[in-house]
Amino acid sequence: MRLARLGHEHTDWLRRLTEADPAQHVFLASLLELTGSAQVSSPAGTLWGVFDGESPVAAYWIGGSIISIAATPRTNVEVAHMLNSRGRSACSLIGDHRAVIDLHRRLRWGPARNVRADQPFMVADRSPRVAPAPAVRVGDLGDVSEAYAAAVEMFTEEVGFSPVEHGSAAYLGKVRANLSSGSTLLYTAECGPDGAPLSRWPAPNSARQVVFKADIGIRSRSAVQIQGVWVHPVFRGTGLAAPGMVAVTDHIRRTVAPIASLYVNAFNAPALRTYRSAGYSQTGRFATIIY
Repeated sequence: MRLARLGHEHTDWLRRLTEADPAQHVFLASLLELTGSAQVSSPAGTLWGVFDGESPVAAYWIGGSIISIAATPRTNVEVAHMLNSRGRSACSLIGDHRAVIDLHRRLRWGPARNVRADQPFMVADRSPRVAPAPAVRVGDLGDVSEAYAAAVEMFTEEVGFSPVEHGSAAYLGKVRANLSSGSTLLYTAECGPDGAPLSRWPAPNSARQVVFKADIGIRSRSAVQIQGVWVHPVFRGTGLAAPGMVAVTDHIRRTVAPIASLYVNAFNAPALRTYRSAGYSQTGRFATIIY
């Protein structure tokens, strides 16, 4: 086995792998659609292949995230050797739990910041049990203050540390970019489910609050991975989340791609119930390791 950068001649091979499961491999599929080639090396990252002789047997995107396809313990040996020689970096391992956990164990980088070893990967492949929430809409830049506050709360709850602990500019820019591209769907309100005015948390400068949000994350022509799903604490348990997700799924299928997917922590029983009610079934298992 040897590790080398993929070339143009490996494009069809990589495309066939992504097409075998367009939902799980949406990131690499989107990269191929963007570049038209498996030969990708940029400041954002590089596509590497692990070769058995002259033929590639696995591929790895190595950048701010490390995402693989067809990875095995044998191919991870080669990648871990390169990563260990480079030293620890701020990145995330994301994907099939077996490949991610095996690679994590081979890295001599010290403790990870966050380990989520069991994340059901789900696809909307059944009829939902509830109707879509009509109040869910595509957000715009007029929603930036409220969407930013909700996004910060979502991230902090999800991974255990704030995305703005070293400054807010980058994360605010990400929220603005999602809104500008029509990639954030949300539901805003000034009152709670009991009709009482919402406090000004988490958006202290606005009486209006985001009470449900979801982002159209990674996308290809075939599939979308939904990210950033969040429900305001006052609305949790009120039955808003599942209709909200049905509305998001319908929007994706109507305007972006035929397949809607996501992954969720196995310990988050309310979220799992929500997604099942919205028509999602588990088709795989992911893991996320954040360094």
